[in-house]
Amino acid sequence: MDNASKSGFTLLEIMIVIMIIGVLAAGTFGAMRYLQRAKMSNTLSKLAAGDALLEQYNTRMGEYPTELNELIEGPQKDQLRRKWAEAIADQIDLVDGWNQPFVYILNPKGTRPPYDLYSIGSKGESRILSPRSQES
Repeated sequence: MDNASKSGFTLLEIMIVIMIIGVLAAGTFGAMRYLQRAKMSNTLSKLAAGDALLEQYNTRMGEYPTELNELIEGPQKDQLRRKWAEAIADQIDLVDGWNQPFVYILNPKGTRPPYDLYSIGSKGESRILSPRSQES
């Protein structure tokens, strides 16, 4: 029996396959990091836009909404409903880069910032605050 008839892989072939798998894995992890950075950038932009939408509501209604959905559906208070003309935001404006709804908390009148608007991030373990919510 000669060596040519033996089946199996040589050490060199196995090493080449492992190197190819390593290159593919590195590319995948790089793409995942890039995707996370893109989602973070999208979230930061949407939070800044959310600040602008809340200020527009405040200018139009004379106060901040009690809930974020009031930017879409209108004020809950009857005395403010007559001032309501049209939606200020769409549902897509109120979610972060991971498609999770923003958290909005109206603070007591006279406090700074007047509200907290933030995202809980990709895994829900951190707060990503809007620019206005960072004021004190």
